[in-house]
Amino acid sequence: MVASVPPIAILGAGPAGLLLARILNLHSVPYTIFERDASPASFSRWGGTLDIHHNTGQVALAEAGLLDEFKRIARYDAQVLKIADRHANIVLDVSGSDDEKRPEIDRRDLRDLLLKAVPDERIRWGSKVAKVEREEDGTMTVLLAEGGKAVRGFKLVVGADGAWSKARSLVTAAKPIYAGNTFFTTSVSKSNPYHATMSSLVGPGMYLICDSGHQIIAQGLADGSYQINISLPVTEGWATSSAGAALIAEPQALRKFLLQFYADWAPTATDVIRKSDGAFRPWPLYSLLLEASSWKSVPGLTLVGDAAHLEIPDGEGVNRALTDGVSLARRIVAHYRVLGDEDGKDGDLDAAVREYEAEMLPRVMQEREENKTKVMLLWAADAPNSFVEAVMGGHVGRE
Repeated sequence: MVASVPPIAILGAGPAGLLLARILNLHSVPYTIFERDASPASFSRWGGTLDIHHNTGQVALAEAGLLDEFKRIARYDAQVLKIADRHANIVLDVSGSDDEKRPEIDRRDLRDLLLKAVPDERIRWGSKVAKVEREEDGTMTVLLAEGGKAVRGFKLVVGADGAWSKARSLVTAAKPIYAGNTFFTTSVSKSNPYHATMSSLVGPGMYLICDSGHQIIAQGLADGSYQINISLPVTEGWATSSAGAALIAEPQALRKFLLQFYADWAPTATDVIRKSDGAFRPWPLYSLLLEASSWKSVPGLTLVGDAAHLEIPDGEGVNRALTDGVSLARRIVAHYRVLGDEDGKDGDLDAAVREYEAEMLPRVMQEREENKTKVMLLWAADAPNSFVEAVMGGHVGRE
């Protein structure tokens, strides 16, 4: 008898979920993806650019059979990082190279690459998950927000649904903690007269101005435009308050508001805010306290990516997510192929989860510990000098 649902549900069509799905598909392991976006076209244009590391993210893409296609669209000339202080003095300049260690790709382009590798019939678009439940018979149920529909009978649910995962509460009581800063994201378009200055200042890579707990970040995108992130230490929820929402709805008013907090910065720095020309989107920064002792391994459920280990930007997030996807996929495939049969038995998926979590948790905790100093120094009162001193002293690095 053919099961009414595949054995595996993946919540979210982000990098981790899609990478997992791609590898499962290569090995004929059935699954369904629940994605809240109405269609691929409705994916947010925001997201900036991501560097995919040769020893993590690229390894995952290679196992998914996508590395050659990735290399075709990746931007190797964008491996440029310039860090400046509030006076716009460049204190660190990591020149670009054409090596293959950390090429850049727009978030949208990475998602498109992964989506094309997954059969569309495997994705349930417009399916916002409200809750995940474990039934008395051990199967898992996915409850959808629209109409309260319940999809039952899954052997395994994989929470790949990001910061506000609907599956996380079954595994850990930990909740995202606001980091005290919100980025306000805007852009500099190619038609903007200021674009030529940005091109000279930033090039195809990233320009980070940081000082006293404030950051202005400019990132070159594949279409030649620039994404701009401006930090502000507002209270949690300020962006959705009546005052915050009113300012965000009026880009010029928000620019004037932001500039008040950067009044003593050099014009070269503040012009990045002043002369930007896009609408604004708030990006509150959150992290998730991850402790092995607080993680409860639950039969029929696991987490990948930000759902498992949300962190404020540290240059590693998407690489961790892709590594999660390939790590879990390897174990599912091994147990499914060894123990599965044509009568509907789907192997020991719980054993696959236990093995994955035993690998993922210590790996992520070690990576986060190694990156903690780097992240803290870039937000410190004496940034960016303390960060540069640590880099030169070999205490932190880009690898």
